[in-house]
Amino acid sequence: MDKEYVQHLRYKLQKRVTRLNAINFPRFHLALVQFWKWVIGQPALVGILDDLAKRYPAAEADAQRIRDGEALSGENELEQVGIAHAIIKMCVADPTGRLEDGLEIIYAQKFEARLEIFKEHFVEPLYEYLDEQLDDQRAILALLRKYKQKCEWFRREALFSEWSGDTARGEKRLAWRLYEYLHDQGLEFSIESMSASGEADLVAAQHSDDPLIADAKIFEPDKGKGKPYLVRAFQQIYRYTVDYTQPFGYLIIFKTCEADLKLALTNSEQWTPSVTYNNKTIFFLAIDIFCYAQPASKRPPIKAVEITEADLVAVLGS
Repeated sequence: MDKEYVQHLRYKLQKRVTRLNAINFPRFHLALVQFWKWVIGQPALVGILDDLAKRYPAAEADAQRIRDGEALSGENELEQVGIAHAIIKMCVADPTGRLEDGLEIIYAQKFEARLEIFKEHFVEPLYEYLDEQLDDQRAILALLRKYKQKCEWFRREALFSEWSGDTARGEKRLAWRLYEYLHDQGLEFSIESMSASGEADLVAAQHSDDPLIADAKIFEPDKGKGKPYLVRAFQQIYRYTVDYTQPFGYLIIFKTCEADLKLALTNSEQWTPSVTYNNKTIFFLAIDIFCYAQPASKRPPIKAVEITEADLVAVLGS
């Protein structure tokens, strides 16, 4: 990721955490809400939090157990950070504004002492995790969302022209544009020639302990690149994650037609839709580069091609 961007974001995060830690009751809850609104407004931080939620999916249930009075803590650093994330979200959403000092895990009589324990157990671990992960490829979701915006806002016509000018090689060319962007953002990677399952488009940081598994495909049903094609692509990505023993994979879909694509996935309410199967999570990012003849307000209704989680999981068991 761009080092100047990371440095600037890290400075702003540190400044806001320092300010939050300096605030006491009764103003702390409002300050926590304001802090959290800023955090979820930063794509890079949201990408890290999305990744964290996938790595420890039991966090929200554990946070609820703490709220219900159980003295529970994570068995390792990742679990503790996951719980901290879930607790802070719970506190921000609490209508009473007093959950921060009402958790039974906090053993202290005075409000100020209880608040300090809350900061120590939940605010500081999450801040340290976000700070550490900013240089890590776990912020890839933020980079991909930024690339989607760049393509749809500024590069739509150029990319569509590149695709339509040579459809036989257009998909590969669009994939290379994506890889070029990731390279410009400072992501180190190599193009891996072969895995046990076949040819993987991109394996980033291949010589590290945490490579990135990604693939780029076209969505255009009239050219044989519709629902079955994307379902097979999902299967490929899943197999790559198994080959490289990685928990995550990324399927980037370039929409080059007027037909709509609907990803009806269980986790579609999150920032980036995803499917989890056998402890492997595949993220989906659709990039619309089709050049429409009419503005959105004047286009007739278009029937969407729907891909469900059942469609995707079924192919893995076949």
